[in-house]
Amino acid sequence: MKLNHIDLQVPDVQRTAAFFERYFGFEHTSNRASPAIAILEDGAGLVLVLQRLKRPEEKYPEGFHVGFLVDAVETVLAFHARALADGLEVSEVIRNNRGTMVYCQAPGAVLVEVNARPVRARDSVGVGRVD
Repeated sequence: MKLNHIDLQVPDVQRTAAFFERYFGFEHTSNRASPAIAILEDGAGLVLVLQRLKRPEEKYPEGFHVGFLVDAVETVLAFHARALADGLEVSEVIRNNRGTMVYCQAPGAVLVEVNARPVRARDSVGVGRVD
């Protein structure tokens, strides 16, 4: 079974779509002018659906986030520098046993993580791997 889409509810669909296009290379595949829905694809089979939040008082639970796993620490650092330069709300670079990561507040109050896991952790996540 394969996860094929994520549907996020956001107050400003087009602004949030532009964020995911600019920083993560998603491609807008639906009507760009729609204020109610945007369908984005990442080119690897994941579809990100953004729908207009119907009740503005609703918030994502604390800790809810969308995560992007990258291959290199340099990619995390480059994202961090770009987000800072663009004036986005972004955490300091965090280094721990889970990897090197940053968290960024995307439009629509969606927290986004960019993480490069340590080589050992990446190597041990294979399906059917026995150590």
